Amino acid sequence: MRIRLVLALVVALIGTSAIPANAATNPKVVTAAFKNLLSVTGDSLEQLEQKYEADIDALDATLVAATSAADSTLDQELQAATSLYAPQIAAANKKIEDAKAIFSANNKLTIQRSLFSSADKDRVWQYFICPKPKINEAGWTIAKRYCNNDYGYEKFGDQNKVTGMTVGGEDWQPGDQAEVSFENSSKSYILDAIAYGWVIPVNLSLYDTSRLTVKSETNRVNDLTLLNGKARTSAQTKRDNAVALAAKTRDQAVADLDEAFETAKAKLEAQETAANLALLAAKRAAKDPSNFDKAFAVAYKFEYNLKMVGEIADAAWTGDWTFRTIDSIIKVNKLASIGDGIASRYSYSSANSFNKAVGNAFTNEPDFRAALKVLTAIYKKTTNTTLKVV
Repeated sequence: MRIRLVLALVVALIGTSAIPANAATNPKVVTAAFKNLLSVTGDSLEQLEQKYEADIDALDATLVAATSAADSTLDQELQAATSLYAPQIAAANKKIEDAKAIFSANNKLTIQRSLFSSADKDRVWQYFICPKPKINEAGWTIAKRYCNNDYGYEKFGDQNKVTGMTVGGEDWQPGDQAEVSFENSSKSYILDAIAYGWVIPVNLSLYDTSRLTVKSETNRVNDLTLLNGKARTSAQTKRDNAVALAAKTRDQAVADLDEAFETAKAKLEAQETAANLALLAAKRAAKDPSNFDKAFAVAYKFEYNLKMVGEIADAAWTGDWTFRTIDSIIKVNKLASIGDGIASRYSYSSANSFNKAVGNAFTNEPDFRAALKVLTAIYKKTTNTTLKVV
């Protein structure tokens, strides 16, 4: 930004033409030089703003690109997780379905001893699927007791839940075959009954292998689902972190850009103000062409002091001022009124008196000094005269 400012000044300086030494200063030449500076400064401000907007757009585009890349990576990693785990989960689920079908065809258990007398405390029979009731020789409808569907009866004389008829009930007897659902096949009572020999699966091999296959493949499905979930969560976290980092980088770059922009803009605006004040000063000094250089210096300082005094006088009430401050503000307002009066009826002597009253309160400030360097350099290049403002 400093380079751009220097280039702007160089252009301004090139646009002016030096006059021979010891020649009287031409007010028109000075006015033209500062008009050129004003034009160049205006162009520089416009270019600065355009570059700022372009830089912001570039940062936004970079963030969009980073977000798009992160989203693309997320899609790829999600697809990779799906491709890896979905077939394995599907295969395991297929094994579960096949094993359940095998179990359903081999879920019969042969009763080896009376469960009512030998295993009453364990109540194994509560997990058996009740067979359909049968008719005994006396014409009674007999059904198994304590099984787990509507064909079962809790005790002798219970009412049938389907027909409403009162029937008898019987215990499971040795030699009976009972069916057990897959969900109940792993109950501890059933496992203990098989282990103790109270019941024996008709096809022990298929009964166990199918049941255990369902159990192991179900665990496998759970493990694969968990791994798949972790992979997807990791991919999403990776994406979110990448986008967050890109956003943070963009925000920091914008902050740096804003700071540089505001600094450069402030310098150019100060230069623009200086050029405008110089044009006003040249207009006032033109009334005294024989003493133009000194009149210009006094007029420029007057315009600057009047501007700064006016800004203070126009400041809004903050409610924090002390009586001493208020007294000072009254003096500043009075000084501002005097300056406004001089501006409307300008004269070299009154402007010089105003400058002396204000003193160096403003002309010692860095902003004034920075603008003055530009002002005196252009004036020297234009007139071959060293301007003495302070």
